[in-house]
Amino acid sequence: SSVSSSNLPIKEPSDMNDRYLDEAVAVTASGKRVPILTHTCRGFLERFCGLMLKREVPEACGLYFPGCRSIHTCMMRVPIDVVWVREGEPGELKAVSLDVALKPWRFFAAPRGATGCVEFRAGSFDPADRPAEIARPKKRK
Repeated sequence: SSVSSSNLPIKEPSDMNDRYLDEAVAVTASGKRVPILTHTCRGFLERFCGLMLKREVPEACGLYFPGCRSIHTCMMRVPIDVVWVREGEPGELKAVSLDVALKPWRFFAAPRGATGCVEFRAGSFDPADRPAEIARPKKRK
């Protein structure tokens, strides 16, 4: 199932991984607003592990890695989509590019202009209508 539906319900944390608590909206190139939940990976271990060994990535959820110029998919069990971003206004991430269905056991460098990335379940976004920005307005309680 794709996240491209503009009326995707955001699940309560009890229905999904409690890790994803920051409400956000991905705005696609066509202007479609897609509700998502994100989590910012900050510490070394959290950044290193990311999605390793996960059997699936929750729908409409992304891991944000600020200050990230390269990623690996070692020890991942599933492919992922990566939105490479640069910081804009506070709480706003401008999309630089979208890499689709990156396979496990690979290494990837950030494209020019990217200062971080957000990792999603493979198939989350239509490459023809990729995210243009991710607005991260508030933290869920």
